[in-house]
Amino acid sequence: MVLNKLQLTNFRNYHEQKIVFHSGTNILYGNNGEGKTNILESLYYLALTKSFRTNNDQNLILNNESFFRIQGDFTNEQGRKMVSAIAFSVSEGKRIHLNNQKISKFSDYIGSIPVVLLAPSDLDVTLAGPQQRRRFLDIMLSQSSKVYLHHSLQYRRSLKQRNLLLQQNSIDHQLLQSWDEALIQNGSILIEKRIEAVEKLDELIKQYYQQMSGSSDKVKLVYQCSFPIKAPEKISEHYQSALQQNLEKDRLNQATSIGPHRDEILFLINGKPLKAVGSQGEHKTFVISLKMAEYHYLQSMNKSLPLLLFDDIFGELDSGRINNMIHSLSEIGQVFITTTSPNFFGKLEQWKGDTFFYQVQKGTVKEVEKI
Repeated sequence: MVLNKLQLTNFRNYHEQKIVFHSGTNILYGNNGEGKTNILESLYYLALTKSFRTNNDQNLILNNESFFRIQGDFTNEQGRKMVSAIAFSVSEGKRIHLNNQKISKFSDYIGSIPVVLLAPSDLDVTLAGPQQRRRFLDIMLSQSSKVYLHHSLQYRRSLKQRNLLLQQNSIDHQLLQSWDEALIQNGSILIEKRIEAVEKLDELIKQYYQQMSGSSDKVKLVYQCSFPIKAPEKISEHYQSALQQNLEKDRLNQATSIGPHRDEILFLINGKPLKAVGSQGEHKTFVISLKMAEYHYLQSMNKSLPLLLFDDIFGELDSGRINNMIHSLSEIGQVFITTTSPNFFGKLEQWKGDTFFYQVQKGTVKEVEKI
């Protein structure tokens, strides 16, 4: 997938902006606060219909305006053109058009533009709580599997309704049973898909970590379910039994204590939790390896090279890690990088593909000669 042109209207600090991008590496440079990350945020939003910086779409509208709009003109691997546009206003909400056709179900759209983001906040995924690791898995799987995304949406709806029921003084047990059945049906599929994905990521991250670190350290990913699974083919039965066993605790806490929303992904190094024993360098190398594994996973599942977004991470990483990261990706598509120091790239060895530079200043983006 290649983004040829991006058009922004009233998005963040951009009033009207058109940018022509190139296949290869596109470097957006400028001082902090000029709007570099806003460009990557618009690409992420165009791919996933949400921001990686805020949950409130109103925050994305330019001051004193009533709406924003993002449009991307793409070319896919088969050479076909694709135009995607998302608009949001307080009065009309969010609207998506793909090739001038209105998309009524957002779940049908997500995955059309695969994307992988590496931002400074991602470097905390190994140190943060389980929610961050579940989020990583959900975003990846939602882009690669319509089945996963469908059951994820259904699961969240069922979970919300069950929790509301648990908060009532008197519980309708027939209604509770129906929400339990919905949780089990949708949640079992989520767990099954997650376990499969983690097994694939585990193989990939072992390879990338060794290439990145140059060490003999052994890393591993393990999916840890919130209830015991003795036989993988009987997830639904184990799930049902665990829900029944935890019912009194759930009623007391007025919340559902088990299920995919409580599961964990363990990151291990030499058989021990990375969170407990890993050095700062090992944490960074692990996260980069994880993102590279995500890139490879999406590429293989979608049969399309994802857009790769690097948001101001080069202050966090040394040139050795960056070189190893780029060289480890056997096939890399279009890359978007924000940085305050474009000269940094002169220190990198054999940066793959053509490189193009864009100066970002006060909400305007201008392509410039190579630096």
